Amino acid sequence: MLNRRHALLLGASAAIGGPTRQAEASLGSMRASPARLVTGMLNFKEDVSPERTAQIVTAMRHAARTSGAQGFMIGQNLSPQPFPTRFEWIYMIQFRPASAEMAKSAAALFRDEHVGWVAYVRNEVACDLACPLPPRFASGAGIKVRHTVMFDFKPDAPTEARERNVAAIRRMGELPTVQRYLVQPSASPTPDSTQMQWQVVGDFANLADFRAYLDAPVHLAIRDDFTAHTSRVAFIDVEL
Repeated sequence: MLNRRHALLLGASAAIGGPTRQAEASLGSMRASPARLVTGMLNFKEDVSPERTAQIVTAMRHAARTSGAQGFMIGQNLSPQPFPTRFEWIYMIQFRPASAEMAKSAAALFRDEHVGWVAYVRNEVACDLACPLPPRFASGAGIKVRHTVMFDFKPDAPTEARERNVAAIRRMGELPTVQRYLVQPSASPTPDSTQMQWQVVGDFANLADFRAYLDAPVHLAIRDDFTAHTSRVAFIDVEL
């Protein structure tokens, strides 16, 4: 498991990568089209060295630049715990493709440029959202903590239960300690072993505000219903 000191050396705080000249030209005609936000959570294998992790993180930032991403963030969990529910690393990468196919191609280019990616990753999940670049995508004034959750409903979960849970989650974004809140379904038509159905992103000014959100009665009240109707949940909390 990576220590916090090394996480800081890796630059686990958010970073922005701009597109290269070539990528800027190829994406110039797509500026008015819907954006795509690709988020991935991952755990490296336990025997992966800090030096190798640093190389992979550097390669991820390079891949984001050369794939024409408009924004890129990578961070390490505040308090890593055992697999698989809580993940150790998260990346968010923003594209502005003209279609779902182009989004898939852009994300594939990003992943293909990770030399040795598969060999070092123990498990990962991802979500592909059709949404604009979030304000304060990386670090910004007043934002210190980003809470990200992905989840799948059970195949037999009734429509009413799905709608009830999504509505309850969205109401949590109205809590006074929340700076910004995003709740959206995946834009990919068919979730698989890696791709998940829903994503939630919450931004907070500090750890105290984030903990107040976790302990809020409206948050605690939905846990049993949410657990009863979901089949898979993944989450991570990072400092920006």
